[in-house]
Amino acid sequence: MLLLLVALAVADDMLCTLCCTAGGLPGCPTELHVRTEASRLSPSGMDTHVQGGWVLSCDGSGRFDPGLSVEVDHDPSYAEVLGSGRNPLAVHCFAQACALPQGICVGPATLSGDVQLVGCVDTLPASQADLAAAPGAAPSQSALVVVMDGRPLVAEGARAGGIPADRVVAPAAPLPSAVVAASAPPPPPIAPKPPAAPAVLALPNDPPDPCAPTADAARAEARKRVITGDDLRMSGRTDEALRDYKAALTLDKCNGYAWMSIAQLAADAGRTDLVIRALKNSTRLVPRYPAAWMMLGKAYEDFGQRAMAAEAWHTATELSPGNAEAIEGYMRTR
Repeated sequence: MLLLLVALAVADDMLCTLCCTAGGLPGCPTELHVRTEASRLSPSGMDTHVQGGWVLSCDGSGRFDPGLSVEVDHDPSYAEVLGSGRNPLAVHCFAQACALPQGICVGPATLSGDVQLVGCVDTLPASQADLAAAPGAAPSQSALVVVMDGRPLVAEGARAGGIPADRVVAPAAPLPSAVVAASAPPPPPIAPKPPAAPAVLALPNDPPDPCAPTADAARAEARKRVITGDDLRMSGRTDEALRDYKAALTLDKCNGYAWMSIAQLAADAGRTDLVIRALKNSTRLVPRYPAAWMMLGKAYEDFGQRAMAAEAWHTATELSPGNAEAIEGYMRTR
């Protein structure tokens, strides 16, 4: 089911409620409770008791509340939105209607539906200091919220006017094909088989430098497309996987993980030159992810560029001290 919600208000609890209504949810939070490094965890029967947490309000302001007391059915990770597993769509609706701190985005949901707040650029869990930053810009005056298959998505660049904020309407025209493709449900499970190289491995255009983050919901949808593409690639459906990776980069040009997965496709095809190109993009977009640097070190080594391989391996050792593979690669090429 696809619904469009056009709103003229900004940082508005009503917009959040309308977004959740469009997704079939009974209501939306007007604040988020987040586990930070200052929260205290203790066992509570089969559950975990969280004492203290960061409270984010719709206007982007926040504070650490030591009196916050929440019971969850697992050990929450850092920057996890407490209780989000019961209603992950509500968190995304909150992010569309409200102002998050500057540089903070909603990360992808786990299998249980729990979501973290992450850095928009490095995608690492947000620290308490990050959450205490000045509020970011409020949503656009004519923001277009698209709910696809129960998930909110902002169609990048979409604008509409003259429609009251209390109306939920069907789309007057089809969305761009890349956005429609990104909303497709994941393929059914299939039996694993050895990966095969795509018939034509045409890489997308390199991302801009610097790369400006796109809308939060579009970025979250892009991450889901990377995950779906990885499943397809490992099942041998490499052409379909490449289409998913390209769809992810259409939604979010700054997705370094899509480039890392494309590098793996290029490696399967024996195209070390394309592996290096893809990994240079990946390491630029997610410079603190050691696995990408390790892959780049191996690619440079295979290409006979020992000095550049040593540099990449060394970066991996700095990001992941004690990593035996990274240390071995550096010692082998230095």
